[in-house]
Amino acid sequence: MRVLFIRHAKALSRQEWQDDDLLRPLSNEGIQKAKDLFAKLPKIYDIDIIISSKAIRAIQTAKILEENYPNIKYFETSRLNPGATIMDIEFLIEKFRGYSNIALIGHEPDFSLAISHLVGCDNLQLRVKKASVIELDGEEHFALAGIIYPKMLRKLH
Repeated sequence: MRVLFIRHAKALSRQEWQDDDLLRPLSNEGIQKAKDLFAKLPKIYDIDIIISSKAIRAIQTAKILEENYPNIKYFETSRLNPGATIMDIEFLIEKFRGYSNIALIGHEPDFSLAISHLVGCDNLQLRVKKASVIELDGEEHFALAGIIYPKMLRKLH
């Protein structure tokens, strides 16, 4: 099983957005960068299902990713909302274990904490930048198999 942890793209800053944080959208820059980056992902990864936080910025990121994967399944859950616990993420991995390749769209620091736990190294210092892809492979135990930062994808033609 492959699990891709994808942090949402760049959103409006909290200073620019005075409403509920779950409603905070992507910035124009975030939308454009996500479109550019995610157009290249199908050359690298198969994805069977996208599972997104219910935060608008994560949903927008997931929908941009979905545009590049025809016929992909899509699911939203509050278990990936900001503040998601390791148990929430483990629950989702178990629930969707029937898929070979899943993409989780969510938030920091939730993802770096869960990734560290899943690879058995709770003190791992991992930087999950906006729109980054962190790949874990495994069944019962996971290995850190890849990290793609947006800067790396921008360099691909």
